[in-house]
Amino acid sequence: MVSSFYPFGAGKERYGDDRHPDLPWGYWMVSNGAVPGEPPLIDEDGREWGSVREAFWINRLGLPAIHSRWMNGIMEFMASYLAIADGRFVAAEERVRDIFLSDGHLDQFFRAYLLAAGLVNDTDGRPTPEGRAALLMLIATRTREDASEDVGLDWIVANRTVAGHSERLAAAEQIERRERVAARMAHRFVTDTIGHEPAVKLIGLRITQAIPVRSTLWTMTWPDNDRFARDCFYLWLLERIDRWDDWSEMVTRYSARALTEHFLKLAFCDRFGEQTG
Repeated sequence: MVSSFYPFGAGKERYGDDRHPDLPWGYWMVSNGAVPGEPPLIDEDGREWGSVREAFWINRLGLPAIHSRWMNGIMEFMASYLAIADGRFVAAEERVRDIFLSDGHLDQFFRAYLLAAGLVNDTDGRPTPEGRAALLMLIATRTREDASEDVGLDWIVANRTVAGHSERLAAAEQIERRERVAARMAHRFVTDTIGHEPAVKLIGLRITQAIPVRSTLWTMTWPDNDRFARDCFYLWLLERIDRWDDWSEMVTRYSARALTEHFLKLAFCDRFGEQTG
């Protein structure tokens, strides 16, 4: 089926009629910097750009420069989406569940946007020649921080949070240091992964007729794979490390649910204290 519209930001000719479809998008730009390859980059119309990504964002996608601070994160997501679509056929149900956390409307909107931009086909959803060229460009121009996670679902899952890469990395490093100290405690909270979901567990020491054994007394998981939120919760627990033995006893005497309810009450107390302090 042939589309009845022309992609915004593009001419009526197909990409590949005047561009090499196997080269990264923007390969035709020339550098006017003091050092070869440095910006400003000049396109065929004589306009100057600070980067290939900036030209793609503003001139090709028609997005406003005032929101260019969003540019990197959105285009990293776009690259991951295109990489998934280019690598294999992804059924609609799987795409909605894995990429958009079961939000079908968001999936339809983003796919419609890429379709209108001429970056995916309207038949099978795979990248068009220009979509593949854009994917090559986006992969080649990643920052060092973003490159620490593979393009595709790995990047999407790792970045499902309001925190930036540096914040998540700092939290993870802090967790690693403090867990080594907490490991010596008889009752301790630990971070873990359960069924691919970030989790926090309370490990307790139980005395049996034979020998003392460690067992899991309480767990909490983050189904949306928000590892940063899990790490923030664990750091909150570490600030109250003096309470861990009492909390373990609460689970033993009452139930795991009692501890969960206790945490909820404490969280609201903390929030109220921050607002009135």
